Parts: sequence; C-alpha cells; structure tokens
Amino acid sequence: MDKKVTLEALDVNNWLKVCDLSVSDEQKAFFPIPNVYWIGISRYEEKSELFAIKADNEYVGLIGGGYCRGCENDKGENDTGWINPLMIDYRHQRNGYGRQATKSMIKYLLENLRVTKIELGHRKVNTVAGYLYESLGFRIFDDEGDGYGRKLDLS
Repeated sequence: MDKKVTLEALDVNNWLKVCDLSVSDEQKAFFPIPNVYWIGISRYEEKSELFAIKADNEYVGLIGGGYCRGCENDKGENDTGWINPLMIDYRHQRNGYGRQATKSMIKYLLENLRVTKIELGHRKVNTVAGYLYESLGFRIFDDEGDGYGRKLDLS
C-alpha cells in the first residue's frame, strides 16, 4: 500500500525532526548541506517557505519553495517560482516521495504565488534528481559549471 505524502509547514513542532534527516554518506558528495543550514538560509537569504515531507505520519524529507530571486521581469514583477531544497532521507528514498513532494510544491507555488514558471537547480552528478525533474517537465536552461538550471513552464 502506498503511503500518503503531505507537506507540513516547518515550525517549532517539527523542525528538529527534520534536522535529524539526512542523505546517505555517498550522496553527501553532491548534496552536502544539512537541513539545519537550509532552515537558516530560507529565513535570511532565499526567503523560501520550508515544508517537512511526511509519508503518512513519518517525517521523510524537506522541501522548500518561494519566488525566484533575481527573476523579476522588466516591470519588476516576479512570476517565477523556485524549488530548493528537495531532500529525502536515505532510509526513505526510492519510494516516490520526492516525486509526490515536488508535485505538491508545484501546486503550492501555482495556487499561492500564482507563478507561471518554476526554476530549480541540481548538480550534474546527481543523475537521480535529473531524471526526476526531467520526468516532471523541467527542461535544462542553464548548463554551466557543475550544475544544471532547470525550468518548468506552467503557462
């Protein structure tokens, strides 16, 4: 039976549980940032909303989203969302939780921020992330350095 995946706003009741989640030691080579760092950066730099990813009643990951910084058009309007981070704990990977959480975040950004595009990035060596994002319609628009920038057009 598939578990129901939901996003729960990060708050005083769940943030420590999310901080205990991690990718595998091997994955830290391309996803080295711990969740506690994402919590700090979401408040002071990226200004994104963070959500605990739950499968039924178990915390399995972290996802964030908000407006893309620096994506304003000529009129100063921002219709581009940003997803960052997406992390599924190593004990819960390969269960479709990342896919379901990303779909939920796309819906959240579309309905709450009224975006028409969503951008995200990942390291080139993270082929699993690349396959996931490609399968959800994100196309590469930036192929510089060690990472890809991807965009999903919702219009």
